[in-house]
Amino acid sequence: MKLVFLAPQQFHQFLEGHSVVVMSDNTTVVAYINKQRGIFSQPLSHLAVEILRWAEIHSISLSARFIPGKRNVLADNLSRASQIVRTKRSVEHLVANKVLTLGSSPTGDLFAMALNFRLLLYCSPVSDPKAL
Repeated sequence: MKLVFLAPQQFHQFLEGHSVVVMSDNTTVVAYINKQRGIFSQPLSHLAVEILRWAEIHSISLSARFIPGKRNVLADNLSRASQIVRTKRSVEHLVANKVLTLGSSPTGDLFAMALNFRLLLYCSPVSDPKAL
């Protein structure tokens, strides 16, 4: 929820007068933004009200939509930028190197994305202009 509060403030000059849809895999964030408050957490409810007041002052129409975590791969990886990117679809470097030294020469990777591809040709489960 704190990110929903901070991010628009950084880009408010581009967002003023527009509608913004927050895409989140956190159902609590989605509910508190869309209902303009909540009943289970007083601090989150106050933060939601503060976010929406700020958005109103800056003529920003703010709403939220749920996106399943498995479809939110890029955002998930960006939030862990300081960590090594590991997904269920990643082949460890040692394994990839072993396969390549066995004499096989694969030309494409069916389980990759821009953040973890091992071969120049790859298919991605998320939108990626460099993928096949």
